[in-house]
Amino acid sequence: MNKEHELVVKPLKKWFESQKAQWVVKIPDYVTAATGWDLEVQRKNQDLLIEAKYIKGPFINSFAGLTCAVLSNRPQKLLKTKYRSWNHGVCWAIGTSYVSRDVYQILFDYLSRNFEFWIYYGKYFKMKYVFFVQDGAVIKVPWPKLVITAKKYKQLTMADTSLKNKRVVAQKLMSKF
Repeated sequence: MNKEHELVVKPLKKWFESQKAQWVVKIPDYVTAATGWDLEVQRKNQDLLIEAKYIKGPFINSFAGLTCAVLSNRPQKLLKTKYRSWNHGVCWAIGTSYVSRDVYQILFDYLSRNFEFWIYYGKYFKMKYVFFVQDGAVIKVPWPKLVITAKKYKQLTMADTSLKNKRVVAQKLMSKF
């Protein structure tokens, strides 16, 4: 088993199973050689296709993998007759061993470079949520709110560009989730 599966997918699976709604959860049979989504969850009128990344090195590689995941045209495994359901939504699951405020700051820096792109990216690819997983705890952030929060982050950090202050601002903005 790899760290992505152990530290991101399994806690997220447990989180979905502990929810009030009855989710059907599908994990690929072979974790390292899987060609589908890292996690698929389904309930009445809602299918979530989740791409998971565990960040232990450079953030840009993992972020590129998350961003390009929707382009890979992978079929939905919970469906037998169709390629994708009409009500599917794509989600990101991000796990890390770093301090969470560091990941928030890096993610906000990427998203704040071009808001319009990320808004259209979310609409076109049906982005629903970003799940942050750390030490078994899961934080669910709706995609539109994440982009709006990144916009607030940019406004608050324009005057002060020190890394320490950016991370503090990112932590404060994410504390409401």
